[in-house]
Amino acid sequence: MNKLQHSSELVKSPEQIVVEYLQKHPDFFTQNPTVLATMEIPHERGAAVSLVERQLTVLREENQQLQQDNQQLHYQLEELIAIAKENEQLNRRIQRLIVALVAATDAESFFNYLYDTLHNEFHTDAVILRLFVVPNAMLMGRQEFVEYDAQVFALFEKLLSTSKPICGQLSAAQTDYLFSQESEIASAVLIPLGAPKPQGILAMGSRDSERFHGDMGTDLLKYMGELISHLLKPWLHV
Repeated sequence: MNKLQHSSELVKSPEQIVVEYLQKHPDFFTQNPTVLATMEIPHERGAAVSLVERQLTVLREENQQLQQDNQQLHYQLEELIAIAKENEQLNRRIQRLIVALVAATDAESFFNYLYDTLHNEFHTDAVILRLFVVPNAMLMGRQEFVEYDAQVFALFEKLLSTSKPICGQLSAAQTDYLFSQESEIASAVLIPLGAPKPQGILAMGSRDSERFHGDMGTDLLKYMGELISHLLKPWLHV
């Protein structure tokens, strides 16, 4: 590299000189306020604005974005609080249900406690229990016991194969099978009973299409299904 080439590379552009000077003298505009007030910056639309106006515009935009971010965080926090309250209420309902079922002295009272408590605690229009097990002699003929065949599995394959509760609107065939055509059930919760082998379905239905929806959490509902399955066993094998 010759001296001329090396010397040209060391020469700084006017922009670099200005930038470095301002970086080394951050109080320049404080000591020279008239310079700041009279400086103009070309706008994207062609008009020229002062540096102060441009800074104010940037600050307004940043403040607006900050407010939007804070509002979004506020909405998210409210949503989390609502979910926490809903889970707390659901947990208390499950506790009251279990207390009622434990008090059952026979299968008849067990089923009655189950239906009554779910109706009252969950404010449902219909509660249906379908069991895929062979009942004992004392329970023969009860409507809860049905045959588990290919048709049933086809209707509720997702529910029975994953063992996870489902919330929301059912298909017409599912609604007819569980609640009958005259029920006018618009949304429902389906809870599988028994694992890993399906032993039944507990269904709660509502005429309100928004009562049960797909965004609802299902962990506590699954837990409730496991407890009901466990408490139900003694009455099925007497």
